[in-house]
Amino acid sequence: MTAQPPAAQPSAKMELGAYVSKAWDLMKENALLLIVTYLIAAILAGIPVVGLIIGGPLWFGFFRIAQKRYKGEPAEIGQIFDGFKDFSKGLVTMLLMAAVILCVIIPVVIAFIILNFIPCGAVLGFLIYIAAILAIGAALYFVLPIAALSDVAPVDAIKKGFKFMTANIGPMILLSLVTGLIAMAGAIACGIGVLFTAPMAILIVIIAYNEWYLPNAPAA
Repeated sequence: MTAQPPAAQPSAKMELGAYVSKAWDLMKENALLLIVTYLIAAILAGIPVVGLIIGGPLWFGFFRIAQKRYKGEPAEIGQIFDGFKDFSKGLVTMLLMAAVILCVIIPVVIAFIILNFIPCGAVLGFLIYIAAILAIGAALYFVLPIAALSDVAPVDAIKKGFKFMTANIGPMILLSLVTGLIAMAGAIACGIGVLFTAPMAILIVIIAYNEWYLPNAPAA
């Protein structure tokens, strides 16, 4: 775990290709650490009911491990549980994100059902659904790193994420879409590849957070 990542190059514009390239290099250098800690977080956070409670702190821990490796600092598998030091913050952050998703998805699903009774309505409903998913992904993209890696409160993390998205709608949607596609790409290999591509996607979030969000957030 001694390899040093490329030095951060803050930019006023989103540089997707650079983020993906750096994430790929970091993932290769830290594959064992990131795969094991991601697997721990994903399994425990996936437990019904219990996962809803401990998922936030676990993902806080994973984001902090990823941040340490991005900065060239040492990190260990056991640090996946460091997020429990901010248990209430992690819990509230995840609950707020879930609430935002539900508040958007439920009306969209209802609209989709209603539109199915109208000629060509199904196509319109599907487009609305896709647009909503893209918008949610972009709006919530930086919420976890903001909350996990700074002193910003969960509610303010949500607000900052939305504010940055509205100031950078096109780039944020593109960044969120590509990151999501990379995360899911591993499913092609019988699902096993997700253990590599999903942590890599989070590395992209971390890199974009440091090199695009942080230098530009005050003006967003």
